[in-house]
Amino acid sequence: MVAVDTLYEHPTILDVATGHQRIFSQVSYKLVRELQFAPAVLMEAGQLARLFPLCWRMTGGMPVLGALRSFLPGGSGQSPDAPMHEALLPLVLQCFPLVVPSQEGLLQQQVLFDATIADSPTDIGAPLLMGDGRLSRPAMDRAKKAIAFARAQPATDALSADLASAGLFEPWPLRFDLGQGEKVEIEDLLVVAASRLKADEVSTIVNRHGVGAGLFLSLHRASLFRASHLLAAAKQAVLQARRDPADTAL
Repeated sequence: MVAVDTLYEHPTILDVATGHQRIFSQVSYKLVRELQFAPAVLMEAGQLARLFPLCWRMTGGMPVLGALRSFLPGGSGQSPDAPMHEALLPLVLQCFPLVVPSQEGLLQQQVLFDATIADSPTDIGAPLLMGDGRLSRPAMDRAKKAIAFARAQPATDALSADLASAGLFEPWPLRFDLGQGEKVEIEDLLVVAASRLKADEVSTIVNRHGVGAGLFLSLHRASLFRASHLLAAAKQAVLQARRDPADTAL
């Protein structure tokens, strides 16, 4: 799982000099199609838990919450019942290529976008800025989502840090035989241990962060059952790759 600020290839300040550049549908971008772990925030947990396992990975010494989209890298093996419609993408991808601002960027009201190439455009796109200097509607919609994600990050990070400090995490190794001589081994994921959900530390954390934290913990544990869908999709992707030697995604 990666930190949000490592997702972008060419973060660029949006101004009159760069506003002529066009943005396209989210799935036009390789990152959106292929990102295996998508950083997430608490406000989207209800939707994400229906589609992806929600788990953590230590990044820079801190647990980062995210949605596991596939057991396989490169965009293959994604669950067929989690289609890449804009509204079903993790929020950090819904706003792409608009950049999720840092907390300092929020205060400065600075808008950035990732000046990366849409390698598989599905539409004619839209300029970032209109002729009158205002954000185009697509850019405005994505900027709002980027800001919403950034505003939700501190609470998400604080809850994650408290869960870690209380010793509630346990490793969640994923080791499966996918057939055709292929295996998946993901060793660095963390989940809240089911055996600790009734611990006194959980009550303390819920009291500190509010009842929403308790709901989130239930959603988190329920979301882990989505791993079975990812396993089936990964096996199908491996089988399809063997049937079609031209497929080099694996």
